[in-house]
Amino acid sequence: MSIELLLNLQQEVRRLFVAGSALAEGDLRLSKLVPSLRKIGEAAPVFSRLADAAEGLLSAPRAASSVKLLELSTLLSAILHTQGKTDVQGNPQPIESAGLQLSTELTYRRLHPMLTALTTKGQGRLEQLRQSYEERSFLDLRVIPAICGALDDVYAEIPEFVQDKMIPEIGQAAVPVLRTGLNLQGGKGDARRLKLLYQLQGDLVLELVKEAGDSGSLELKLAAIELLGGYPDQEDFLLEQSAEKRREVRQAAYYALARLGTPKAIGRLLEASKSKGGEQVIDAIRACDELALHKRIIIEADQELSRCLELAGKERVTAIGQLYTYIRCLEGHGHQLAAEALPLVKRLLHTEAFIVADTEAVQETAADLLLELNSEEADAFGIELHTLYKRKFIGYSFRAAYRRLSLTELYDRYAEDVKGRSASAKSLQSALQSLVNSQLYEDGERGYAVPEGAWDSRWVHLFAEQGMTELVCCFAREGDRGIPAYLTSKLEERARINDHQTLNVLTTLFRINYKKAPELLLELLRSQGKRMFYYMDIRLQRMIALLPKSYATELRIIAEGMAYESVKQHMIELVEALEAAPDDAASERGSGVWEWIKNKMS
Repeated sequence: MSIELLLNLQQEVRRLFVAGSALAEGDLRLSKLVPSLRKIGEAAPVFSRLADAAEGLLSAPRAASSVKLLELSTLLSAILHTQGKTDVQGNPQPIESAGLQLSTELTYRRLHPMLTALTTKGQGRLEQLRQSYEERSFLDLRVIPAICGALDDVYAEIPEFVQDKMIPEIGQAAVPVLRTGLNLQGGKGDARRLKLLYQLQGDLVLELVKEAGDSGSLELKLAAIELLGGYPDQEDFLLEQSAEKRREVRQAAYYALARLGTPKAIGRLLEASKSKGGEQVIDAIRACDELALHKRIIIEADQELSRCLELAGKERVTAIGQLYTYIRCLEGHGHQLAAEALPLVKRLLHTEAFIVADTEAVQETAADLLLELNSEEADAFGIELHTLYKRKFIGYSFRAAYRRLSLTELYDRYAEDVKGRSASAKSLQSALQSLVNSQLYEDGERGYAVPEGAWDSRWVHLFAEQGMTELVCCFAREGDRGIPAYLTSKLEERARINDHQTLNVLTTLFRINYKKAPELLLELLRSQGKRMFYYMDIRLQRMIALLPKSYATELRIIAEGMAYESVKQHMIELVEALEAAPDDAASERGSGVWEWIKNKMS
């Protein structure tokens, strides 16, 4: 029997129901189906009944056509209901359930924004995913396919967030979907799936990881090599991959061998460091926790130094490059290797024949390593470098001395060297500024002054004498004679309110409780052109918050004259908050009033 013929007849019957049965008499489209129905009716009598009913409708007068159309439709519907199939081709197979432990209690309205973010393109999607993550609405059975599908998203931050945050919390419920979606010949998204499967199931997917390493695409191969670094029985495979032609594969294998840390792995990494392109293995060696490797590199570096001192021409250049590779490999493990590495570093920095122009990169790396050793003996040697080679290593010497000398000894020894614009003075100034910066950012947020008692009090006057205003601002303390006068002099040269140095100086004057600081700030605010205020620096906001309430009226006048509406509104909010501040907050110094105003404006 022909289902297609029955469906065609059903379509014509529906058409006549819509058009009206009165139009069925002699209908050409229905008439064309009758011969086919008669022919099939020779084998199946029910089709002959359909043909009779169709002819009855075609020849029926208008008054009886509705009854005939209903008879044809009823018979056709009964026949169609007998033609459906409930079985499928093939043999039954078990299916793996996905995430049945997750709930489906949320309404689709709640899920829709997250599903849209996971399955479409455009801005704001990552923020939506973060919100869904915080609300825990992603822990729903219905969104697992979309979440796993987002591992292929072209906007890198989306799959990274899904991989790092969402799927690990979904847990085992995501495994079936990840397995189904995994293509060993795929790209970055499939590499993420492989890593997640291993993260969730460990050794249960080890064979799959091995298969990806043997025959997967480049992305899958790299992921598999990374994962196999924890299995000693994969040593031969990793050694083989470390000799692969493709650079990416070699580097992945180096990292895996560094993680493995077996004698053969260490030997291969050492061999790679000696080969052409040895810089490719430096980061992997740094990541290796087996100090036996680094101790062997120290021995090799010592021998390479001897070669450098004996060779000339291209051979010397090659030897210097190799030595540079060795020294860089030791970075990150200096303190652990202090006893073994110090003799090498001493020899490097104490051999006058080596302190020449073509070895400067090696010298600087060795000096960095010396500081990293962080031992008493190493720092003592660093201090000895103070005046050697025309004070070439004075910056490193100063860092070592800061750790070992008293504050008085440090100043007495190095203060004179800070003066001037010589190369050694600039090197020392840079080292000093670097130390200060590390102290200012110690807690993650930038401070404005070095810790109390961290430096000799004489430094601030030396910096003022040398015109080093930024350091003066960091070192100034309440009661330092002459420092307020020095700082205020820096505001008299057409100071611009949003200039970095101006803000630093004003902040320092407020910090050391200089009496005239509020008036200086107000005077600068008055003197600026209305277009000078194109943003409100956080330091400026803090200082305005510290002004007396009596300044509020004039501050409002200044705000009204600002050209940029956003800055104007920000300034007015500050003024209003200052006016509303309780008297006890307004009378505080430091952060009290500022914290109150921040809460008021939030």
